Amino acid sequence: MQPVRVGVIGLGRFGALHAKVWAQLPHVELVGLCSRSEDRCREVASACGHPVCYSDPEVLLEADLDAVAIVTDVERHTPIALEAMRQGKHVFCEILVTPDLEETDQLIETAQQNEMLFMPGFLERFDVRRAEAKRRVSEGEMGPLVSLYGRRNIWRGVLDEPRFRPYPLILQPGIHTIDQLLWLADEQVTEVYARSRSLVEVDRPDAWWVMLTFESGLVGVIEQSWFVPDQRLYWSDVHLEIVGTKGTAHIQEPSDAGWIWTGEAVEAPDVFLAPQVHGRITGALEAELAHFADCVAGGRTPLCTLEDARASLAVGLAVVESARTGQALTMC
Repeated sequence: MQPVRVGVIGLGRFGALHAKVWAQLPHVELVGLCSRSEDRCREVASACGHPVCYSDPEVLLEADLDAVAIVTDVERHTPIALEAMRQGKHVFCEILVTPDLEETDQLIETAQQNEMLFMPGFLERFDVRRAEAKRRVSEGEMGPLVSLYGRRNIWRGVLDEPRFRPYPLILQPGIHTIDQLLWLADEQVTEVYARSRSLVEVDRPDAWWVMLTFESGLVGVIEQSWFVPDQRLYWSDVHLEIVGTKGTAHIQEPSDAGWIWTGEAVEAPDVFLAPQVHGRITGALEAELAHFADCVAGGRTPLCTLEDARASLAVGLAVVESARTGQALTMC
């Protein structure tokens, strides 16, 4: 099998992590990296087998690529993705793909017209625990679902990064929680009711409570806040709970799989996102990117699609509007 030739656009903290994972996958050739900083591009390239460095995404897209990974600021996602697909490149794009439903529809139409794959980065679907819970739900082992609950409390230092500031925090990065509940429920949301508070900055809600009602009567509850303290054990406090008539599932971040005590702090090492094992990045990120490469090589539809991203965005925008008006919103 010929290797899948990939380029990465955007080399911030997560973009550099992407590049390192692409470089280690055996059926992938990391062809090029693109950053507005030449020094940053050379730095990351030196750790990834020295792919070609670019400063202009349009020039990178002219290279002999099968696919491109877009890990830039959200506002750059759509124009880069549209151009990539028009040039015959499959697209992996980090979340939030776009905050606009019309742009999402344009991406869907362009992908269909050009017969390109487009996979949004719903990373949590590739966590072993969540994937196992989804399998058991889908196979009926847990019986009809009664309720879903997702909590996400994040260290504020992360959320003060520039890439998060332009968007409601329930969308970026909270779209992950919305996707998790929609993925597990596998049915339409019929009503959205939300409340929010702005505790640190005026008119920037940093605490959200959401109730989703699905077409079967299943209820999903989302609790999101951004107050993990600086003296943190881990950068996030995340909980997922699934209740069915025949079983329940609980998933917690950080997990209690291991703790490290030193004279400086107590830490919970990452065992989910991108843990390193003997110098190799593993975990959900590796599984996600390997899945996309397999789909490109085999012409298969990815586990995460633009239609999934659109469904989550539509619910997220309804959450924002419900919180603004204080009214429950009916979903079409």
